[in-house]
Amino acid sequence: MSALEIVGATLFTAALYWMCSWVQRRLRLTLLHPLLPSVVLGGTLFSLLPPRWLDAYLRGTVPMVWLLGPATAALALPFYRRRAFLAEHPWTTVLAAVVGSATTVAAVWGLGALLGLPAGLLRAASLKSVTLPVALGLTEVVRTEPGLTTVCVFTSGLIGSAIGPTLLDWVRVRSPVARGLALGTLSHAIGTSRALEEGPLPGAAGVVALTLSALLIAAGAIALSMLLG
Repeated sequence: MSALEIVGATLFTAALYWMCSWVQRRLRLTLLHPLLPSVVLGGTLFSLLPPRWLDAYLRGTVPMVWLLGPATAALALPFYRRRAFLAEHPWTTVLAAVVGSATTVAAVWGLGALLGLPAGLLRAASLKSVTLPVALGLTEVVRTEPGLTTVCVFTSGLIGSAIGPTLLDWVRVRSPVARGLALGTLSHAIGTSRALEEGPLPGAAGVVALTLSALLIAAGAIALSMLLG
């Protein structure tokens, strides 16, 4: 890993993200969140280049990957700021996080078994409702690919934030607390951003829900890994 590789990887990543952000602002499409097309375009580009370019890029991204650790720890800050919400709705919040986390993992493995999907894809999809820093940290624990996990996480977040509010309206979920918990539990940070657009109470519920869900799924993945050796 050289300084040139670090600078090149950082500039390439930032430029690609900026370009996708610009396109998203111009088209005003929620599903075109810059993170997902950045992953798709970057992967497509490197698939067309000689393998040494991808190797150099991966070496250059080591500092950025390391920063995911502090980013994960930073989740404690919004959680701390919204701690009053957890104190006011303890059982509702914990129950929503537990049920939502268990349901999404069960749905992935149940549908995956019916469709005959490979185990590596199922393990990555199991992390789809966990915020990305935590999901990437768990890839080694569940033995799956970081790139595949990233796509699963962002696809879940983007689709959930785009159609989640409409589905909640359709089933007549009006409670700001319930809406925020649903979006935060199933669509992590992207869903929480959508909940914040509905008001401070749904936003607070989303922040607490995404944090608890990340903790629950992380604990479950680590416990299962230890049991299976």
